This record gives sequence, structure tokens and C-alpha cells, in this order.
Amino acid sequence: MNRRYLYGALALVILVNAVVLAGVVRNRIGAPDALLTLTERELPLTSTFYRRENSGVSLWLNVNSDIEERTWFDEQKLAELGFSVGRVKDSDSRDVYRVLPKEALVVLEYNGEAWQRFRLRQLEEIAALPLKQRQGQLTAEAAARQKQEKLFQLTVASRLFAVDAGLDAVDLRRRYADKGRYIILPSQVRMQVDWRASEGSNSKKRLYGQIQGIMVERIHVPLQFHASLKSLPGKTCIHPGYTHYNPKTPAMVRYQVVVAFGQRLEPWIKTIEKFGGDQQGAK
Repeated sequence: MNRRYLYGALALVILVNAVVLAGVVRNRIGAPDALLTLTERELPLTSTFYRRENSGVSLWLNVNSDIEERTWFDEQKLAELGFSVGRVKDSDSRDVYRVLPKEALVVLEYNGEAWQRFRLRQLEEIAALPLKQRQGQLTAEAAARQKQEKLFQLTVASRLFAVDAGLDAVDLRRRYADKGRYIILPSQVRMQVDWRASEGSNSKKRLYGQIQGIMVERIHVPLQFHASLKSLPGKTCIHPGYTHYNPKTPAMVRYQVVVAFGQRLEPWIKTIEKFGGDQQGAK
């Protein structure tokens, strides 16, 4: 009897592995849906990398969370994704929290117009610091700190931005045809209320969308690349989301990754290359 259960368990493990491998094969058949060369800015090591007991290695898909670049996720976009915008606008504000997130396809843009706008804002804010200091809005110490923070962001911030969302992968790829710049990934999105637009106003509240999470946020690193990552100098100063400036941690980008996204929109790493000398992958 025990042997029969053992054979059944082994058969189940074999079946699951076969299904997983079949999915991997289907994902990698034909030309990839996207093929990009990203850096540590967009694919930092996960925090578990430095734990001795952890033998697995993965990279985190780091999407820039700058709110200025999410204005596209408005009420019209929410309606396109299937949210009942009109019903929620006419109801109590608390109703928005009862609306469940939905699955959608999010378009990520690498080193494109969104990054250039972000970069320009940082430079404009740096240029405005001396005037703020003269007007007494900032102390010299605070101005110097803010300048270093913004220069730091220009060096280490992710150049990967969410720029659109939809339900049809074929239509999105038609509109964002550059496979070396745009990634399409399954995600979860939800509806939010802009409370600032609602307070003290007789008009209906304004709704906006939020990306709750990318379905594939971690990318497994094949064994043949482990040695290269473990020989990197120092520890990363880059973390998923916003990386705060730390004067004790140098702004350093240490590697680049060629990553492909297959027919099932699932990623895999093709190569990892360490930067040499002062090369940091900054643009």
C-alpha cells in the first residue's frame, strides 16, 4: 500500500515537471516577443542573494515608480480595462476599495521618452536649487543634499517605465512594435481615488489606475551565470522601487543582462556581462 502511494507521488512530480518543461519550450519557440539589454538599474539582485543559505539566484524586474509618468492611467483607461468607472464615481468613495483588481497587459518602455522626461525634470530641479537657496527656501546643506540625491537618481534609477495597458497583446504589440524597447507583461491593476481632487469640491471624485504588481517580477538566473554575479565588487546600492541616496554607498552599476520575453510573455536570461573599469551603463 505504501509503495503504491510512493509511486503515485513520483508520477505526480514527473507530470508536474513535464507540464512546466512543456510550457518553457512553448515560450521559447520562434522569435521572442521582446529582446532587450537591461542593466543592474532595471534588474537588480534580489535581497536574498547575499544570504549564505540561499542557493538560488534571481533578478528583480525594477519598474520606475515615478508618479509623474502615470498620468496615462486615467478614467478612460480604467474603463477600457473593464472597470465600472461611472458606477464608482456616483457611489460612496469607500466603494472603490470593494472593487477587485483585474488582470491586464502592461507595456513597459525602456530608455525612451518617459525616461527622458524624468531625466529632464531632475536636471531642471537641480538648476532651480541655487535660486531656492538664495530665497531662503533651502539651506546650503539641504540644497547640496538634494543635488546629490537627484544626481544619484540619474545614475541608478531604473529607465523602465509603464506607459500603457490593454487587454489585447496583438494590438499592443502592433502599437508598440519596437521589441528592443517595449515589453508587454501580464499584470494586476486596480482602481484608486485621487482624494486631493475630491476634497472641498462639488464635482465627482477623480479615479485613476494603479499597477498592483507585475505577474513575473523575478527572473531566474541560470547556474552558468552565478559565478559572474558572485564575483561582483561590493554590494548593490540599487533596490526595487526607489533607491535612496546614501553618501556611504557609491552609485555603481555593475552588469548588463540580455533578456528575452517569449511567446507566453515569460522572460529568460540569455547572457550576463559585467561592466569593466568605470563603465556603469549610465545614459
